Amino acid sequence: MTDRLYAEFPALYDAIQSAWDYDRDVSFLLAAADRHDAVRVVDGRAVDDPRLLEVGCGTGEHTRRLAAAGFEVTGVDPARPVLARATAKYPELDAALAVGGLPELPVDGEFPVVAALRGVVSHLPPEALRPAVAALADRLTDDGVLIFDASDLPPAGHDAPALDIGEAPTGQYARIVQMQPRDDGRLDWNSVVVPPEGTPFVNSRPMTPFDDETVIAALRETGLAVETHDGFGPEGGARTVFVATPA
Repeated sequence: MTDRLYAEFPALYDAIQSAWDYDRDVSFLLAAADRHDAVRVVDGRAVDDPRLLEVGCGTGEHTRRLAAAGFEVTGVDPARPVLARATAKYPELDAALAVGGLPELPVDGEFPVVAALRGVVSHLPPEALRPAVAALADRLTDDGVLIFDASDLPPAGHDAPALDIGEAPTGQYARIVQMQPRDDGRLDWNSVVVPPEGTPFVNSRPMTPFDDETVIAALRETGLAVETHDGFGPEGGARTVFVATPA
């Protein structure tokens, strides 16, 4: 089984993710960047050198909000159809997006802010964590800040089959989802998806339940100091957010 939902049905994936609080995440990022003097924030907007690298930009919901908050965003994602969905919604992002992922990022230079939001690292196999963290650290300026999160897996309710019904652009969809453990310590996020049109399909996405200590150790090995937060805000628990700066 493969992650067909992300690679082949980006509009449906977008609809499934539409309830996420993207504004909350961006507010957290602005506050962290300002607090660590990576970028100055005035009246809720990044000013001075507001370059930002967003890894795993997906369908552009964080990207658009980050750009609206004054950042000059460079976004990368490994799935070309998802990027096409982002630029179809927000044509102004077209020049800012590129195909690529961790640990081989297709961008040069350094950025005051590097972000990988919504559990990007949780999609990596265990052996890829340290190379990925090193790649993110390599893109930081000397006074920059790296912000990313790791999901608490499996999230509440996902260790048993759960039903998700919602609205996509072309009609109602349904999914039965469950996270199932693998022998190698990873989890398969399996689902049976009934799209608004077309044939139902089986989807699977491998995830890794990294514990905080493992992620912190990888960050420190790259020469970064790190602080942790319980989510992106008061209602953003069930995941750890890592804010790291050059030591």
